[in-house]
Parts: sequence; structure tokens; C-alpha cells
Amino acid sequence: MTEESLQTAPETVDTAPVSVPVPDDYTGRIIRTIIAVVAGFFAGLVCFIFEGMATNTGGSGSGVFAILVLIAAIMIQKHIFMAMRLRYTLEKKDWFYQGFMTFSFWFVTWTILLSGTALKAA
Repeated sequence: MTEESLQTAPETVDTAPVSVPVPDDYTGRIIRTIIAVVAGFFAGLVCFIFEGMATNTGGSGSGVFAILVLIAAIMIQKHIFMAMRLRYTLEKKDWFYQGFMTFSFWFVTWTILLSGTALKAA
């Protein structure tokens, strides 16, 4: 009789578990989006309060102040990212996204407040 060689399963090499990616990948993007939403909301609120004061006192609401508040809300986000230790060296498309989200929530907040429906409901 001849001995047949038994085939054994190849030995598995134990490797270290895959490291979890840095939280800046996914959670950082979500946090940056939330910051853009909050900045847009507060920019709309500031525009409503101060433009309302200007029109109530007989001034004219030219809209220049509102645009300046919007630009300031977009620019201050970089400093918020630095304070929160998030990645703040973003590409142009990322800053466009931040600016668009801020603009969207600024516009929606200010429009709802100017229409007066939110004030009548409360």
C-alpha cells in the first residue's frame, strides 16, 4: 500500500484588524454640513432682525447688508473648522458646497421670517 498524502488546508496568517478610518472622512463631512446649516440659519435670522429694524425706523432695506452677512457666514466657517480641529483645507468644490448650503438655509430662513407665517403661528 502506498501512502497518500493528505491535503491540508493552507495555514491562515493572522493579520492585524483593519484600522478604522479617521473620523474626518465621514463624520467630518456631516459636521461640516451641520455647521453650514446652522450658519445659514443664523445669517437669515440676523438679516431678518437688522433689516426689520432698518425698515421699521424708516431706513431702506437695500439688501447689501444681507449679502455681507451671508458672505461673513460662509467665511467664518473656516475658523469654526479650525477651532473644532476639522480639516479646513478644502477643495473649491467643497467650499462651493459649504457656500451653497449656507446660502440655501439663509434664503429659506429669511424668506419664512419675512413672510410672517412663522410669526402668526406662534
